Amino acid sequence: MKKLLAAGIIGLLTVSIASPSFAAEKQADSNVAVLFDGSGSMVQKTGGERKIDIAKKSVKSFAELLPKDTNLMLRVFGHAGNNKLSGKALSCSTTETIYGLHPYEGSLFDNSLSELKPTGWTPIAKALADTRKEFEAFDADGKNVVYLITDGEETCGGDPAAEIEKLRASNVDTIVNIIGFNFDVKGNEEMKQAAVAGGGEYISANSADEFEQAWEKEAQKFTE
Repeated sequence: MKKLLAAGIIGLLTVSIASPSFAAEKQADSNVAVLFDGSGSMVQKTGGERKIDIAKKSVKSFAELLPKDTNLMLRVFGHAGNNKLSGKALSCSTTETIYGLHPYEGSLFDNSLSELKPTGWTPIAKALADTRKEFEAFDADGKNVVYLITDGEETCGGDPAAEIEKLRASNVDTIVNIIGFNFDVKGNEEMKQAAVAGGGEYISANSADEFEQAWEKEAQKFTE
């Protein structure tokens, strides 16, 4: 009986260690959060391809290139409600982690991304605030890197720059990078200022090629 009990305990430990939930409890050298814009404007096309599809493909390639011990989180915003006044309250109050903070697992990550459909408004500030809370709950004391993907400005009345400052203050090793997709001149300038506040950089991409190349370069930084 004792031998059977010991074997059972070992088996349970083996399953636990292999599971994503256990991986999320371990501290990694780097914790990467991708904040993904799922607002209605992401359905627009550039070069004949929807921006949402370009972004999904690029983020997937980025995730595949990260070191295996890097914790990765995918949080979406703008994916709830709709882009009309009738759906604004729900859209502006909703951000969601669709891939919890743990190392990349291909099928789980792909499934999370595939279900995302662009629909609503753009609550950037709330997405940043919710990311800060998640990092704090996780006790993410390694190197924290946030990537914000968006093709538009805050449309829910929030203050992204103020939330970035709070995120920075919560962990001195946190930096916030912003990758803007098809921004106008005014939007580019505002995003640049926000990225500076985040200790990171602002990357402007006006085509699918530029967007994909930006993510490839960012992935390389984790292996240098």
